[in-house]
Amino acid sequence: MPVKMQPTSVIKVNLGIDPNGRVQRFFATTCAKHMDKYVPFDTGALARYHIEGGNKIVYNQLYARYQYYGISKNGKHLNYQKDKHPLATSYWDKHMWTAENQDVVKEVQNYIGGKLK
Repeated sequence: MPVKMQPTSVIKVNLGIDPNGRVQRFFATTCAKHMDKYVPFDTGALARYHIEGGNKIVYNQLYARYQYYGISKNGKHLNYQKDKHPLATSYWDKHMWTAENQDVVKEVQNYIGGKLK
């Protein structure tokens, strides 16, 4: 008896793991939540006004690029206000992932209802 398989793209959509699927959106939202404490903070606009796409998070402020790379328009290194966000840093996504990837993975596992190996 032949086995009929769905195309990979259909399987991904059904599981919610395609770029705009429910699991991918949950992963992006979870990452954004965990990154918040690493995002530089003055008024809070940078962290507050971000856009979570299926497979990306966009910090939508004119100065976001400078904050992310930690370099001013003049090429000088930025000093982040540690009194408001003690963990604020450049490359906040990478710092968050290094420190909290296990927590993010557990949250996604709980969301999908099981463990991934």
